[in-house]
Amino acid sequence: MPDDTRTANGQGSADVVVLGSGCAGLAATVSAAEAGASVLVLEKTGRIGGAIHGGAGLFAVETQMQRDRQIPLTRDGTFHRLMEHTQWRSDARLVSAYVEQSAETIEWLARMGVEFSDVVAYYLGAQPTWHYREPDSPEITAVLERRARSLGVRFRTGCRARALVTDTAGAVTGVTYTTADGAEAEPLRVDTRAVVVATGGFGGSPELIEQHTGYRHGSDLFSFAHPELTGDGIALARAAGAAPSPTMMETYICLPEPYWGPGGTPPELGSFRQPNLMVNRLGQRFMDESVMRHPGYAANAVRRQPGGHGLMILSAGINAHYERERWDFLMSKLPITRPQDFDAEVSKVIAEGFPHILRADSVEELADRAGIDPHTLRATVQAYNQACRTGRDTLMHKPARYLRPVEDGQTLYAARFSVGGYGSLGGIAVDDLCRAVDPQGLPISGLFGAGRDVNDLYGGTYPFVMSGNSTSFSYNSGRIAGRSAAHAVQAQHC
Repeated sequence: MPDDTRTANGQGSADVVVLGSGCAGLAATVSAAEAGASVLVLEKTGRIGGAIHGGAGLFAVETQMQRDRQIPLTRDGTFHRLMEHTQWRSDARLVSAYVEQSAETIEWLARMGVEFSDVVAYYLGAQPTWHYREPDSPEITAVLERRARSLGVRFRTGCRARALVTDTAGAVTGVTYTTADGAEAEPLRVDTRAVVVATGGFGGSPELIEQHTGYRHGSDLFSFAHPELTGDGIALARAAGAAPSPTMMETYICLPEPYWGPGGTPPELGSFRQPNLMVNRLGQRFMDESVMRHPGYAANAVRRQPGGHGLMILSAGINAHYERERWDFLMSKLPITRPQDFDAEVSKVIAEGFPHILRADSVEELADRAGIDPHTLRATVQAYNQACRTGRDTLMHKPARYLRPVEDGQTLYAARFSVGGYGSLGGIAVDDLCRAVDPQGLPISGLFGAGRDVNDLYGGTYPFVMSGNSTSFSYNSGRIAGRSAAHAVQAQHC
């Protein structure tokens, strides 16, 4: 790939250097270039576009699409929902900047050729904030890359940043990096006036996941572990003086792979994604199972349990109800609304040796297969069935319309749920202009952050009630960071 920034001694220069070429990195790149800055992107993998290639859609409020559908969401109300979700622990200025810009970002992407076909809620009762990309539309990151190249942006793939160069005052003035082949005797350097860190977090590193969140990947967490996401940018920014920010995994309740999917299961096993009896490995109920509609809340409940697991139980009669009446909880954009030959699907999964789906002919047999004390599980089922008969759940206060007994004499099915994760969030503290800040809250000259590396807005639980949020924050914070970096460069010229 041509590289017209390289000088004879291996050095180079650009007004703005962006680390990473995913959603946040490309948004920052285009925004900085549109503001008149020369931009160089360093991407450590061999491809442009990041781990999710732009995503399926974005959160936004007060868009034209919402107005056309008479959706009455407002920026004011949404700002308060996000702040109340975290009990005002998140940065209100950054949340406000994100919400205020979100609708214009949809228009910005649409002007470049991204087609949005619908705006939906993730589940019944959630807010319709997810602007769904038309499946036949080009990937969002591909559209941004094309726009970036038209603006003269230069890309170097297979180049891993090794350090941020700072001057005696602590301002960032360059980046050192190595290429994938490691042919250089010494790291190469590019001089710059501003660096935007957008490297996607640490979700591909089991060690960093445990260090930052306490989860043990493959044991009590089953996440999308893109191996290139190893916290590089977070480490570089902190070494340059940036303060840490709260970190979390973007978690949801799910079956372990390969049988995870939207809302936690693949569509064909959607009867397990319903408000059915859920017990822990002690055989005890621990949640109002209607919380299953909110995958983030359900994940929190499961994480508290011994081993970080929960076992959902339903009988053939309950599944027959779903066949007649449809599932209680449907997923947006999924065409399947009721089970289709559920027992055959369960048989297939069991035959493949997947250990987290069980079938039995009695409560005691199910307890034995699940490793639960049979007397405790029997007592739990009896108490639950009594609540179903009376329509009053005095233990977990589940709404009566979801109370369906687990009948004796019927085939019983069970699924062992764990916590899944889409990736990490947080690590670098920034202000509302996406400038990295030091422990005193003061901006570090020349250092900016965007995307998952800086997203600490959710207080430990992703807000599925307003879906599309983390992807949207990546694009919006990237735009903010790119503009801020370009303006900082222009101010230095004055």
